[in-house]
Amino acid sequence: MGRRMPGRLLLVTPAVVAAAVLAGCATAAPSPGAAPSPSAPSSSDADATLLCGDSPVSVDALEQARPATELPPDVVAVLEGPSVPIEGPLSAWLIETESAEHVAIMRKVDPPQDLGGGDIRDYQLVAISTGTEHAMPLTPPWGLEAAGDCALTISLGDLIQADVVLDPDARPEPDDDAVALLVTERACNSGEPATGRVELVELVETETTVEVVIGVRPNRPDDGGPAVFTCPGNPPTPFTVDLEQPLGDRAILNAAVVPAREITAPTGW
Repeated sequence: MGRRMPGRLLLVTPAVVAAAVLAGCATAAPSPGAAPSPSAPSSSDADATLLCGDSPVSVDALEQARPATELPPDVVAVLEGPSVPIEGPLSAWLIETESAEHVAIMRKVDPPQDLGGGDIRDYQLVAISTGTEHAMPLTPPWGLEAAGDCALTISLGDLIQADVVLDPDARPEPDDDAVALLVTERACNSGEPATGRVELVELVETETTVEVVIGVRPNRPDDGGPAVFTCPGNPPTPFTVDLEQPLGDRAILNAAVVPAREITAPTGW
C-alpha cells in the first residue's frame, strides 16, 4: 500500500485559494518509513506557492485578484500587442506576479479544457520578462517568457506530475478494497509507460472521499548520466491503490490538482 500523508485541501476559486490554504491541513500521521510529504501549501506559509505547469503561482497574489488592466500602461500595451496570446478582455486576467522585470497574469477557463486521459486544464498563464535570453521578443525591453494552459497543482518535489483516470476495464465497485487507475507520465519518455516509477505520495480516506496524490519518479539511466527521450506521447501505466476499507459510495479525488478533482474513467472507452 502507498504512503499515507496529511490531508490535502479542496480549494475552490482564485479569490479564496489563500484563505483555504491558510486554514490548514489535516494532521494524519505518516506511516513509518514514509518519505516526506510533497511541498504543498500549509498553514505556516505566509505566501504559499502552487504550480501552473512548471511556473510557480503565488497563492497570496491570487487572493488579491487584481485585474491585469491595473498594470502600468506600458505593460498593458505590451500584453495587448498582437504577439501575446491573450484570450478575451485583459480585464478578465488576474495579476499573479508584478515587478519591473517580470509580469505574469492568469485567468480561469470556464468550461475547462479537457484534453482526455485526465488532462483537464482550467487556467491560462502568460508571463513576460525583461532581459530573458530565451523569451520571444516583444516591445523592448519585454519578451514573452511563457504562455499556455494548465491546472493548478501542488508541488511534488522530485516527482513528476501525472494525469490519472480510472481503469475502464476495472471500474470500482462499492465492495472493492482497491482502486485500479491508469497513470500517464507528463515528462518525455520515448512513448514508454512509467512501469515501476509511479508512486502514491498521499492517501487520505474520509467518510465521503478517497483522496490520492500520485507522482512519477523521473526515469534516470543506470549510470547516472543524462537521460535523452523523445516525446511522442506516453501510454497510461496501470496502478492500484489499496484502501483501508471498502470504497462504498465515496468519491475518488485527485488531490494533486487544486481544487481536488474527481477521478473518472476516460471518455469513449
